[in-house]
Amino acid sequence: MIFWVITFLICALISIFFYRTITQEAPDIVPNSDLEVYKDQLVNIDKELSRGIIAIDEAERIKAEVSRRILELDKRKKFAFKKETKVSGLILSTIFLLILVAGGSFIYQEFGAPGYENISQSQRIKNANELLKGRATQGKLLQDRGNHQNFKTPEGDYGELVKKLRQKVAERPTDLEGLKLLAGIEAKIGNIDEAVKAQQQFLQVLGDSASDLDFFNYADLLINQVDGIVSPEAEKALRTALRINPQNGGAKYYIGLMLAQNDRPDLALRLWKQLLKIDKLDAPWIPLIRDDIERLAVLAGDTKFELPSIELTPGPTAEDVDNASQMSNEERQEMIRGMVSRLSERLSTDGGSPNEWARLINALGVLGEFQSARSAWNQAKNIFTESPSSLEILNTAAQNIGLK
Repeated sequence: MIFWVITFLICALISIFFYRTITQEAPDIVPNSDLEVYKDQLVNIDKELSRGIIAIDEAERIKAEVSRRILELDKRKKFAFKKETKVSGLILSTIFLLILVAGGSFIYQEFGAPGYENISQSQRIKNANELLKGRATQGKLLQDRGNHQNFKTPEGDYGELVKKLRQKVAERPTDLEGLKLLAGIEAKIGNIDEAVKAQQQFLQVLGDSASDLDFFNYADLLINQVDGIVSPEAEKALRTALRINPQNGGAKYYIGLMLAQNDRPDLALRLWKQLLKIDKLDAPWIPLIRDDIERLAVLAGDTKFELPSIELTPGPTAEDVDNASQMSNEERQEMIRGMVSRLSERLSTDGGSPNEWARLINALGVLGEFQSARSAWNQAKNIFTESPSSLEILNTAAQNIGLK
């Protein structure tokens, strides 16, 4: 409220100066002294001509120039500034005030931060720490989510295998291999809630022998369960993963995301910059960082940040190029099919980013295997069903090869 009062008073003060300016007497913008100077110049020209200092044609030229200036003075007098009446001045000043207030308010509403208090950096850091400590738990976030996910079971033979695996795990709750497989499958078909339960049970059975990847996978499921929010429970799993392996890039990415979600974009930016420098380009979190780090830099006040340019895929070695050049078309196609097959197998077993799935869909389309491409597209859609941005990437890939 104080801000708006001060703003209005400043606008009112400007309007008062505007009113006084347009209603005061116009100053004499053509002083008589100027005319006297020009008259003296004409007299001096005649004197210099009579003494022979200047020629006749030069004297005539100077007289013409001085006469022109005298006429200009007279012209300026005719168009002298006229003051406004008090009534018209008041009307114009009121309109001017309204334009200032309305225009300034509109611009501030669009580009400013209405209601944001003026606080120091130390106070902002303190507020961010309190926000981190007081953020909602996983249970509260699930409660706010409201609707529970529909329990899905694939059709056909694959669905029957999933049912058998569920039954096997229910009968043998300490079967580590079964629990790990079930957590991965439930996540892929979109049953995130069930995947969280299976992974949590898997960690309990493992105990102290759990790896950093096991804890990271659990945190990843928790985060996806609540639409990308890093809860205290997910943070605990991430911290445990980093304690086991300080170089776990995925855990660092999610810690940065948590900091960004709680008004510490400066710390998040520092973490993500490090990951861009040290992690491999095919790491699943690198595309996510590249999509969001520029916005984060703006929030952190880093106006000099530039997103480093990278190649989307690593290039072939000299040996690969030499071998490919010596292949027949059939052999080259076979090599490509092998690469696509390995990518497909890795994504099906270990998962991957939306960009990697899109790459697989495009590659299958180029090879003409449209049925396999559609199958990969459907599988990827089931995995990323809760992520609109990921679905957009997948749908674009499918559209490029004519599946959509």
